[in-house]
This record gives sequence, C-alpha cells and structure tokens, in this order.
Amino acid sequence: MKKIVYLIIMAAMTAACQVGPAATAAIDGNGDCIFQNSLVCFKLNGAANPVVSDGIEAILKAKDMVKDRKIAQAASMNDGGSAVVVNDSLCFPHENFDSFEIVEQTTTHVTFSLHYPRWQAGEDSIELTRTITLRENSYFCEVSDVYESNDGNGMRVAAGFAKRNVNRSETGEDYIIVWENLPGDDGNMGVGIVMPMSNEFELEGPADHAVAYCNTRFGHKADYAVGCCWSKGKTSDFEQWAALVRP
Repeated sequence: MKKIVYLIIMAAMTAACQVGPAATAAIDGNGDCIFQNSLVCFKLNGAANPVVSDGIEAILKAKDMVKDRKIAQAASMNDGGSAVVVNDSLCFPHENFDSFEIVEQTTTHVTFSLHYPRWQAGEDSIELTRTITLRENSYFCEVSDVYESNDGNGMRVAAGFAKRNVNRSETGEDYIIVWENLPGDDGNMGVGIVMPMSNEFELEGPADHAVAYCNTRFGHKADYAVGCCWSKGKTSDFEQWAALVRP
C-alpha cells in the first residue's frame, strides 16, 4: 500500500507539469460513465444500459493498442463492484446509477460521484452513493462507497473482482492480486483490490470472485482501490504488478 501512495505522489508531480486534465470522467452517448487516464479506461453502466452491474469494465492501453477486460454481467462485481452482505448473500444494486457529478477536476486527477437508487436488501431498504478518484499514471482508481439505510445499523460490505484463467495470485495484509492468462498471444492481465480497512480476504469467493470484506455502518464509508494492468504495457509481469501493492 505504501508503494501505491508513493506512485500517487509521483503521478501528481508528473501530471502537474502537463497542460489540461490528465484524468477525465464523463457520460458517453449511451449514458455510461467513462473515466480514463493514459494507462486505462474504465466504464460503469448507466441507467439506460440493460446490463445491471456496479462493477467496472476495464480497457487497458499500451502504446497504440487497447485490450478490454469485459466481464460485465448481472450480479457480477466485474472489477471493483461492491455489495452488502445479507445472510451470507451478496445484495447488489437492482438498477444502474441514475446520477453523475464531477466533485473535483484538476490537472492531476478527477473525482466524481454516482448514485444508485434505493433497493431492498433483506429487511433493509438501501441506496448507494459511490465516489471515485482516478489519478494520472495510476492503474488503480480509489473508490469510496457509502450505503444508506433507514437506520444506522452495522453492516458488512464485500468488494472485489471477477476472475478468469488465473495464472498466479497473492493475498497480503490488505490486498488480493491475480495474474490472468489471455487467449492467443494477447499476453496477461493483472487485476487487484486494496482495502486497508479490511482484515478478511477471500481469493475463492462467491461466483468465482476474489472478495475483500469489511464491517462498517450504514452512512459510513467503505474505502478501497481497484486496478488492472496489461503485460503489453509498462507493467509487464507479475512481480512488477505485485510491487505496486506490497508493503
């Protein structure tokens, strides 16, 4: 995690010398949220998208090439989705986000918020407000999820990513990362989640997800970072990927 902080500082120093925003977020013509920097482009499904998911689709960039890590499907975390745990089941939003707002736009990063309309999770009626920050030269976006309910009870939140063709994996004190094989000569992709507020990680989680769990309360934040890299870019092997999150 210390190395992520270091990379964030270095990214800010580098981007400060650039003209215009180094990371951007906007709603595209289909109503989806697209946020990107020079390394990665992320997409979150909007209200008009028929696939309901609060998971993130990642498109990795390497020179003039791009590679889509697309696993978007109903009841999937994809990359960085979250859910409230009710009776050992994951309760995802029933609809995609219905509002989008830029919180801060600078030359070094963009911060924006999304709202997911109220749905039923067990005996509680809940809603989700998600705040995301993406910085230049970072493979990771920082996510802060706040679930609201009619009461202030404690709750359990799961956040993670869907896996496929895992070649190597590593679980540390506050992270899970994997290295996946891609078809043909497309190389490999690294995927990972960092959640310092958690002490419970499950590589073989529900529905073939890698999951981090944290205990919090309704109205309080569940903070984590999720990211991806492609072996044809600057981070070309598992050890380089792991070095971004190891203490």
